[in-house]
Amino acid sequence: MKSTQSTQPVVTETPPDVPTFLQEPCYHVVKGASAINALVASPLMHRSVACALLGAFHFGWMMAEMAYIPFHHPRLCQLPRIPHGQCLLFPGHSTAEWTMQSTAWAVGGGLGALLSAFPADRFGRKRTLGYNGVVMVAGGLVQLLAGDIYTFAIGRGLNGLASGVAINVLNNYLRELAPIQRRMFYMTLVQIALSVGTLVVTSFMYAIPDAPSSTWQFMPLFGGPVVIGVLQVAVMPCILESPIWLLHRRQVDQAHLVMNQLYLPGDDVDSHWSLLVATMERQTQETESSSSKLSLLVSAKYRKQFSIAVVLSTMQQLCGMNALVVYGPTMFKAIGIHELRLSSTIVNFGRFHDMYLGMKFGDRFNRRTLLLVGSAGMIVGSLGFTVCQTYPSATNNWVQITCMLAFVASFCMSVGSLGWIVSTELIPEVLGASSGAIATCCTWTAQFFIGVYFQQISSVGHWGSQAFGIFPAVLVVFVLFVWICVPDTRNQTTDQVTAMFYSDDDNQKPSDDDAFVYWTSDKENCILSSP
Repeated sequence: MKSTQSTQPVVTETPPDVPTFLQEPCYHVVKGASAINALVASPLMHRSVACALLGAFHFGWMMAEMAYIPFHHPRLCQLPRIPHGQCLLFPGHSTAEWTMQSTAWAVGGGLGALLSAFPADRFGRKRTLGYNGVVMVAGGLVQLLAGDIYTFAIGRGLNGLASGVAINVLNNYLRELAPIQRRMFYMTLVQIALSVGTLVVTSFMYAIPDAPSSTWQFMPLFGGPVVIGVLQVAVMPCILESPIWLLHRRQVDQAHLVMNQLYLPGDDVDSHWSLLVATMERQTQETESSSSKLSLLVSAKYRKQFSIAVVLSTMQQLCGMNALVVYGPTMFKAIGIHELRLSSTIVNFGRFHDMYLGMKFGDRFNRRTLLLVGSAGMIVGSLGFTVCQTYPSATNNWVQITCMLAFVASFCMSVGSLGWIVSTELIPEVLGASSGAIATCCTWTAQFFIGVYFQQISSVGHWGSQAFGIFPAVLVVFVLFVWICVPDTRNQTTDQVTAMFYSDDDNQKPSDDDAFVYWTSDKENCILSSP
């Protein structure tokens, strides 16, 4: 078999009567697959991605909507006469009640992530993302109309459910659409949209008077998810379904149509289409021969990748990024910034800026290198921050700001942007939603424990100013883990990543420039499969 075009891979000689093994098609190495050029996204793909990212924007809104300091003050909320302009949200609530409503979002997020695989695999990425807007609307209405903090916590939990679904499905959706050479660019858009959401909600906080005369001068802030949810449902027709999901559901004609809508026309689309069809056929047969997707994830072939994905997702919280929120007001007051809304804006803009740089330049570097260098930067930043907290002075007040900025920048260029990216790249596409459901649930679980326990650990009666020293120790262990266990997945296909962990004696292990010739069960039709 010879290629008629010089740009096509040169196929090694393979007899057409290759036997099938355990009723699964055989695949054989093809040299020169790297000659196939990258896909070019179309305007329709850009529109589809922008509409899908409303779920990440909602996540950012929810993450920052409680950041207005006068909503809660542990000491002032317990006074018989609460000072005007303090403890605005449900005056008289206890610290335990405030912690309950804060963590309700994380609890809902973990549950939403865990449940998200079923609708994503059953009904598709498009409908799951679109109808998730209904849950956002429900949660927003409960928050907006709540008469007590317990009802408000239910609204937060519903919004957490929507956030958990959105993040897992969105990460897998973008992984399935993004051209392999631009995968970090597109998947980091989740973090960009999240950061924009935090900036928008904190900007609305400037409209809250210093001493509100009515709760309706700040309660509309909690109705934001209603608007976002309505928009998400409204733009659902603009979201194109993932061709990978369509192929997994054996809707080949529809998948081919969507493929031509997502990318600019050219010979490259046809080449990638052939690769995609063969790869998904093989993955679909593999899942159908297994008792469940979960059992396949924990099988010898995928358990290592799955374990690494869980660790990477969990480290997004265990690295200490969200724990910095505890120190924000004190840090900025120490250098003379008394407008706490401004401090929130500075932090959120810094995250947006650093994520933008990661999105723009991240695809130029190896994933593993970024994880190692970024984690080392976080270790240095967190150590410096802890020392400045332990030994406060006029100079150290500024040094700790510098350490914080270095920590945030390192986070955004490493596990902050790559935690979910590498987690999805390690797992075959048909298992992505199931793997992401568990891994993202672990992210939310870690966030819950940080939210509940770190404020207690960092109190004066416990570790106090030395509490942040926990995180450089955790990060040292993480660097060793990355060094030993995490491969580089940049520009690697599913087959190449799997071959790094698992070798089948009946199949040749692929190299970076390999593709596969895939023989169908009739032993007559040959399809070029994914390198």
